[in-house]
Amino acid sequence: MSDNVDRPECSFDKWAENFDDSIASDPGCFGRYEDVLDAVVEAARIQPGMQVLDIGVGTANLALRCVARGAHVIGLDPSDGMLAKAREKVDQHASIQLIQSAQPFLSTGYPDDIFDAVVSTYAFHHVEHETKPDAVREMARVLKPGGIIAIGDLIFENARAEQEAVQKYEWLDEEPFSHLDELRAEFSRLGMTLDCHQYTPVSWVIHATGIKQN
Repeated sequence: MSDNVDRPECSFDKWAENFDDSIASDPGCFGRYEDVLDAVVEAARIQPGMQVLDIGVGTANLALRCVARGAHVIGLDPSDGMLAKAREKVDQHASIQLIQSAQPFLSTGYPDDIFDAVVSTYAFHHVEHETKPDAVREMARVLKPGGIIAIGDLIFENARAEQEAVQKYEWLDEEPFSHLDELRAEFSRLGMTLDCHQYTPVSWVIHATGIKQN
């Protein structure tokens, strides 16, 4: 098997063409998808002129919502296919810049204190458990003081809640899902407060605010 096939982003390359259509036919993982995206935009308090980083931009569904509110968005994603589909939808929109990044949560490639908001939907659960704290710190690092981190994703209250859900829902694959108890602790160490709102049995929108500590 080639190295390209082994790369996780290759599965997203194949999925990209039908991603938007497949969301509507998957009420389990993507239940209330539109509501989750709208809630992330609201939680991040997107306003005209804001500089927003969208990590795991995918086909740009969240980025386009931010731009509709007047923000400037940089979208990072490891998948060629997802970015190609996003570029079709963005269609030379000057307020969105799409960039390929091998590990966008762990290495954004931007200086400290540059974004008003860092947002993401349905991507953070692909970050391995052992590197999630690093990902949280990286998001906070590029965030301006007083900025907001807002994430919509498949998340569970704790490890026990995750295992119960995996056993209950046949369509739920085992992945390195985030746990709210661990995320609260990690953001607290950074001087930030995490607010959490559940939208489906497996989907949450979380947002972190507060003056971050280096």
